[in-house]
Amino acid sequence: MKILLQHVRTQLYLQSPGKWTANPFEALDFQHSQTAIDFAREHRIDGVQIAVTFVDRQFDEVVALPPIHPPSVRPLG
Repeated sequence: MKILLQHVRTQLYLQSPGKWTANPFEALDFQHSQTAIDFAREHRIDGVQIAVTFVDRQFDEVVALPPIHPPSVRPLG
């Protein structure tokens, strides 16, 4: 099992800061979901989700992360 960061739009996996790959076996394995979340926040990587991948790909799962840069809220009136 690998814990990866996956770009939501492109479906690519983070290989190293600024580098993405289509191959989950070449991607950076965070080994724990909190480590992946912390990395995304520290490096301000938006638009990613956590991907949990297995050798048998039929069991793969993804978990959405809240945006790091939430949309700005404008006061009413």
